[in-house]
Amino acid sequence: MKNSIKKILNSGDSVVNILFYWLPETISNAMLVSLPPLIDSFIISNLHSTTTYGALGMVNNFLHFLIKLAEAIPIASIAIMGRHNGAQEYDKCGQDLGSTFWTTAFMGLIIFALVFFGAPYILGFMGLPAKMVTLGMPFLRLRATGIFLIFVSLGLFAFMRAVKNTKTPMIIYIIGNIIFVGLDYTLVLGKFGFTQMGLKGSAIATIIQYIVMISIAFFYITSKKDYKKYFSKMFIGYFSKEKVRQILKLSLPIMIDKGSLAGAYVLLAKMIAPLGKYAIASYSAIKDLERFAFLPAVGFAQIIVFLVSNRIGAKDLDGAKNNIKKVMILTAAMITVTLTILCANSRYFIQLFDKKDKFTNLASPVLMLISVLVIFDFVQLILAAALRGAGDVRTVMKVRFFSCLLFFIPAVFLISKLPIENQIIKFSLIYGSFYINTGIMGLFFLKRIKSSKWQNKEI
Repeated sequence: MKNSIKKILNSGDSVVNILFYWLPETISNAMLVSLPPLIDSFIISNLHSTTTYGALGMVNNFLHFLIKLAEAIPIASIAIMGRHNGAQEYDKCGQDLGSTFWTTAFMGLIIFALVFFGAPYILGFMGLPAKMVTLGMPFLRLRATGIFLIFVSLGLFAFMRAVKNTKTPMIIYIIGNIIFVGLDYTLVLGKFGFTQMGLKGSAIATIIQYIVMISIAFFYITSKKDYKKYFSKMFIGYFSKEKVRQILKLSLPIMIDKGSLAGAYVLLAKMIAPLGKYAIASYSAIKDLERFAFLPAVGFAQIIVFLVSNRIGAKDLDGAKNNIKKVMILTAAMITVTLTILCANSRYFIQLFDKKDKFTNLASPVLMLISVLVIFDFVQLILAAALRGAGDVRTVMKVRFFSCLLFFIPAVFLISKLPIENQIIKFSLIYGSFYINTGIMGLFFLKRIKSSKWQNKEI
């Protein structure tokens, strides 16, 4: 037993180095995925309108789905650039950044057009009450611009992460979120002489935030001396149709697998919407709080991609395996702590968003019940990221897609139709079906990791 533990500790990256990569990455993910909607929700809740708060949550739920799609290209690029960096092929790594930049810009433009012109159909599909649709329409259209900017920014940050620089993205995200919080507070609530803009103010704050972040990232990459070895010319001058096809080919399975999981959240929202505006508001609060508590897992999932890809690029397969084991243990320990704190203080956290005390009695018990099932989610998240780092993206895609298609969708529809009068029980069953689904995924991923096929994928 001791020899086995010693072998794990001595192979792959050290625990200290893993934590060194993880901390800034976790902060970066907090700034991208968790904190902005959490802070935004808190600010919007100060308008004392459950309808407005519910509209924000439902639109943000759909935007989270788009952000997950946006992550696909950078994740694929990290796997590609990480191998070149591990093999010390610096020119190829820099050229890949150029192709990644143009790919993210092109895909972001397509998503912008679809969301802007398809906003009425999107909100209609989600089954929102009429008042929420009226409030959500202009907000969603403005946020379409923000989604385009997020696509572009992720391409730049992908390069930094591929060369094991997780600190700089963290700093840029901190700067961006300081700007966002200040503008969000000012524009949403109408402070410092500005007109109260409500949800529109939130969207404008996001646009300005990402313009600043992209500008900083661009300047950093082009001016840093250590990065000169990657570029013989300005990286935006690199464009290879063959490389773009390779990135998209590797990204498409990731989009499908991430879209399957994130789309499940959208379907959850649609199934919960008929329960009324307080259930909608409860879902928004629970989802945002759980994503915040889940941050350690998200950070570890991000770094395991390049920890595995770099080790495989260096022909160190044992190191790749042991990195996965270390990350799983660290994630389990941290998630246990965060979820325990969340559950022990559930009413306090829910009331941060429920200023009128309208939905706390529903949301608090559901939050505690659902948190027990979150363990299933972090297992599949880490293992899926490890498979992506090895280039085995098709396995992740197939498992997630077919698990959602064959289990989750039928299960959640069936539960939604059951004549259950107790709203807490029905809400918990609908939401809980999502985590049972992720548990099924985790079992398939674990089986794949135990085989040797995933380590030999060519990118």
